[in-house]
Amino acid sequence: MRSCKTAPELQALAEKNPGRLITLEADFTVEESVEILRQKIASMTSTLDQVIYVAGVFIGLTAVTQVGLAALKQNIEVNVYGAYSAAAAFSSFLLKSDYPNRVFVLFGSSFGSITTAKENFDFHNAAFGTTGINATAVYDISKVSYNSYQALTWRSFSDVLTKTAEARLAIEFDLELRPQGVPFLLVHPGLVQTDMNNKGMISVDTSVDGLVNVIGKYSAERKEKFLDYRGEELPW
Repeated sequence: MRSCKTAPELQALAEKNPGRLITLEADFTVEESVEILRQKIASMTSTLDQVIYVAGVFIGLTAVTQVGLAALKQNIEVNVYGAYSAAAAFSSFLLKSDYPNRVFVLFGSSFGSITTAKENFDFHNAAFGTTGINATAVYDISKVSYNSYQALTWRSFSDVLTKTAEARLAIEFDLELRPQGVPFLLVHPGLVQTDMNNKGMISVDTSVDGLVNVIGKYSAERKEKFLDYRGEELPW
């Protein structure tokens, strides 16, 4: 969990925007922590127009044959279990909203794509100066888990993941809530230059500006379910 105390830029932004930006903390891998957050928000409002689950980790930068089970578990706990906790806790706020573009957004990644797995494999070798391995393998696997509802045909490791509840969380929430006006949208922010990824190819501002536009225009009537920051549909 990233603490607000260790995020000075966020603190400074909140101080410049009193009443507009409120910072609250929660560990989305712990149900009790998520429930406390839900109660805090419920004490302030009964509705939310849009919910965006951005939290994620990238642990285990090495070959999939060497990374070990602990790293895979850590990636899945935050990137999948955490996404489920957020969706389960805050969908009810969206259902009460009358905003025409209400939506629950999950930050996916093109690295989780089954269709472009070979291209991603080659890209990672070039980016990290490696040969014959995918250094981001466990992160990519964790992204497959909740990106999985876009893939109609599964291969290899993803066959195992689809047997778990977390691998189908996006489709299950979308199937249940889209008919009630609350769609679930996956977005790929692009390869952003951040403290988590020094191999990024675009700036934070470029990514954020694009995502604000994409998310702001999305509605339950749209057919696309996985878009990048430019609004382009991505393959799975």
